[in-house]
Amino acid sequence: MSSENPIYPVVTGQQIYFATLRHEHVPLYVRWFSDLGMSANLGSLGFAATLEDEEAWYQQASRQNAERITFAIHIKETDQPIGNISLFEINHRRQSAALGILIGEASQRSKGYGTEAVRLMAEYGFFFLNLHNIKLWYYGYNARAGRAYERAGFREAGRVRGAIPLGNQRYDEILMDIVRDDVDLRAMSMLVPGANHD
Repeated sequence: MSSENPIYPVVTGQQIYFATLRHEHVPLYVRWFSDLGMSANLGSLGFAATLEDEEAWYQQASRQNAERITFAIHIKETDQPIGNISLFEINHRRQSAALGILIGEASQRSKGYGTEAVRLMAEYGFFFLNLHNIKLWYYGYNARAGRAYERAGFREAGRVRGAIPLGNQRYDEILMDIVRDDVDLRAMSMLVPGANHD
């Protein structure tokens, strides 16, 4: 972490932390979205982002608002940015939101960072945004994501059969969710002095 332009952790876990997005990381996003496998896992089949695409995304995503919050995911030990995570479609009346994540650095996948990030973001949403339900979805060809979400406490809530054509096959779109009662919020409450830690 440069002392000239320090990164300030917003939410810290065991292996990772969340920080606000940084413009200097936009070229990383272009590299990440040149990985067609990763793009497919996000539902963007055959999509490779340009610098202009990612600049536009950054301009929108870096401004937190009532309907969307996006953080960069960093490894604690090295400060390396490895992906992004968002709560979006935030509906304060219904106390619900959707969650999206990408671990863009291929060398950092399958190390538990995604599971920890999903769990931390759910805790953040339940504690700070007073959400009751958070949903996400993944595609049948990405079973690794489904296992990570289950480890984070999400449960299957339904599926759309054959929703995604890829190659000569069709894959299900699987919906998962988690509710506030499924999560221990004591770690989040520790971030606020004087908050109830029960």
